[in-house]
Amino acid sequence: FNNFLRPKHLAKIISDEEVEEKVAKEKEEAEAIKQDAINLGEAIKALSKPVLKRKVGSGNRIFGAVTNKQIIDELKKSSGGKVVVSSKLKWTVPSVEGLGEYTATVQLHPEVSCSFKFAVEQEK
Repeated sequence: FNNFLRPKHLAKIISDEEVEEKVAKEKEEAEAIKQDAINLGEAIKALSKPVLKRKVGSGNRIFGAVTNKQIIDELKKSSGGKVVVSSKLKWTVPSVEGLGEYTATVQLHPEVSCSFKFAVEQEK
């Protein structure tokens, strides 16, 4: 630092006040991100229950599996594109084998998770 960066004015020593400002700014940004996650969770819960249509075989068993991407698409459709959830988040989707109601959970933030119900119905 003292031999190269400082003499060429490529870096400088920051004061304690500047460090405190930076820490406060990072904390404020983290709170804003957490609040956005809370607002998104409330928006998901405020939506009507997403309904997934599937082809059904004997015994009301569905063909294929229900994935988090299909649930995301249905959430997006039911909200008119207002609620957008990433598929990269941690999703807990139950093993869906038949028709009925199920509960999925998505972790929107390390401290915020949202559980919501979705239904699987027969495609007509």
